[in-house]
Amino acid sequence: MAHRFPEQERARLRDERRHRIQPAEEIMARMALRPGETVIDLGSGTGYLAVPMAHRTARVLALDAQRKMLETMRSTDPNVVNIFPVLAEIPPLPLTNASFDRAVFINVLHEINEKDLLVRELERTLKEGGRVSIVDFPRRETSSGPPVSERIGPEAVVELFKGFHVVGRWDLNEYYQLELEKDWAHRQ
Repeated sequence: MAHRFPEQERARLRDERRHRIQPAEEIMARMALRPGETVIDLGSGTGYLAVPMAHRTARVLALDAQRKMLETMRSTDPNVVNIFPVLAEIPPLPLTNASFDRAVFINVLHEINEKDLLVRELERTLKEGGRVSIVDFPRRETSSGPPVSERIGPEAVVELFKGFHVVGRWDLNEYYQLELEKDWAHRQ
């Protein structure tokens, strides 16, 4: 990863300011999660989206490279039994072929060094009709987020995910959200 969110600042990932700037319920509404889906939250951190997604879908695999983040997530809502934390660096993805319905990144894609490899891994592990949901910072100054030079804007994301088509795009004040679906005509 290019840089990693500081583990010691993990409380900021769930604070009131974050809820105002990136409301989880609004993000999930745009995702149009379906009951029964298996979702992988890549760079899940403290579970800002993983925990509420678990209330709407069958299973959430929460991948993060920092053990403390996953431990914090598990303590957030101990009654949620369909979240499966996985300690892992990405890419590659420690998953079998065609094993999940949706991948979610929230403020993570800009941290990945090997983006091309990650896209290939998503193509391999997504089921037919699978989707990728990306929330990240625009390539301009905002009230929070990484330096502008480290950000990846929505146009660059669409170019990176060539084998996917855009099914939804929202450009908001502090972030953007893209919903992409695998274009099965271009499968390799």
